[in-house]
Amino acid sequence: MVLEKTSKIGAPPQMHYTDDNISVSPLSLFSSYEQIDIELRKPHSMPTAHWHGQIEMNIPFGDDIDYVINGEDVTIQRGHVGLFWASVPHRLTNAGQSHNMGIINIPIHLFLSWPLSKELINQVTHGVVLQSKAIDIVSEFEINRWELETKHPDANRRQLSSDEICLMLKRICFDGWTSLLSSHVERANQNGVSKHSQFYVSQMLEYIASHHDTALTVNQIASHVGLHANYAMGLFQRVMQMTIKQYITAMRVNHARALLSETERSILDISLTVGFNSSSRFYQTFQTYLGVTPKQYRNLSRNNHNRTELACTS
Repeated sequence: MVLEKTSKIGAPPQMHYTDDNISVSPLSLFSSYEQIDIELRKPHSMPTAHWHGQIEMNIPFGDDIDYVINGEDVTIQRGHVGLFWASVPHRLTNAGQSHNMGIINIPIHLFLSWPLSKELINQVTHGVVLQSKAIDIVSEFEINRWELETKHPDANRRQLSSDEICLMLKRICFDGWTSLLSSHVERANQNGVSKHSQFYVSQMLEYIASHHDTALTVNQIASHVGLHANYAMGLFQRVMQMTIKQYITAMRVNHARALLSETERSILDISLTVGFNSSSRFYQTFQTYLGVTPKQYRNLSRNNHNRTELACTS
């Protein structure tokens, strides 16, 4: 689901979750032209899941906050930095007594270009939710300053806030992190990634986003960026720590998980909506990734949501 924001001058933004947009594929949300988006506001529970293409950081102040991310319960502790790729369906279910939360959304191409631990990048791009081991590494004052500076007319001031956010993530790389939501990931290649590689992978991601609703092939993607297919596949895997096929399939499975949890659509309709050309192919891929059938996942997810809602209202 796509999150829309509207606000009046001097008033906090109001969030509107539109059911009309739940069919939007996470694959379509990449854009190399996006800027860092920062907000400091009181957190609130969300009526349903949403997703977007950026890397998201959440820093709650005052209390822990609870989420359902990809169908699983996750808690980010007060004062810690939570970090995940927001292309996975996520929903804040309980804000507790938090009086404020920093929300930082980083374009994926920018995140990949920063000199961060390849292990951290690997885990985030594979859908792992991370939490900083250290507490209070960033304050409400700093987040508020970054929010103002990202809107500053001077490009140097905007760059300053970006550099400071990158340094905060580097601090997490040094201090360590905890995996709150695990995923099957291989250990990252610790070799650096060149600007050359990042440029071409950004172009490939943007092409995938523009053609997410078609039958994508590696040859098409490589041809668009002017590279040999094998070379393009190697660059993509070096930067993203997954193959092009794994990336496309993971995004489609994530989308299916949200539609199974949040809508009454038939499984055939969902399989076609997320980009599979047959329900049998969808069943096979879904069960390979998650170990359960789409129908079983729908039942398990709704049972979990019901228990969460009961716990929040008790």
